[in-house]
Amino acid sequence: MHDRVDRLLRIICLCLAGLVLWQISRLAFRKSDPLQSFQLPISAQGAATAMVSTNSGKAESKKPAELPQPARARIDRIVQSEILGAVVKPQPMALLGVAGADAFIRMPSGQTILLRENEETNGVKLLRIGTNRVLIEHEGQQRELTLFSGFGSESLLPKTTNRTSVP
Repeated sequence: MHDRVDRLLRIICLCLAGLVLWQISRLAFRKSDPLQSFQLPISAQGAATAMVSTNSGKAESKKPAELPQPARARIDRIVQSEILGAVVKPQPMALLGVAGADAFIRMPSGQTILLRENEETNGVKLLRIGTNRVLIEHEGQQRELTLFSGFGSESLLPKTTNRTSVP
């Protein structure tokens, strides 16, 4: 009985040794570029181009494959559901805080800047500071950013009045 178990274990060990040698030989004789035929998947909008590595080591771009309309609709629905991950959307410009003559403003790019009155950075000029709001000029337009609505300062936007002259 002991000889049978010993013989069975030797056969199993030889099989495992053969498997290890086979895997090592596969690694040794593998192609030099394992990603040679790799293609990037097309994005939901179909804007991505596939990159294929050639034997010369340079990457060439290929025109993305056109998907049938039902497949494109399914992909768009998956992207919009955000089930695989959140879709990053740019945040609007916002006032983060007021500290005396300084204001902390979040740009649409996500960058936070510190501005003083009549100072300009990244195309944003701080015109006036109120209790809970600031008046800025961005892209040629005056905008008012508030920390919260409710009690605080009056609107900083210039008041427009329609005066008609009476004869």
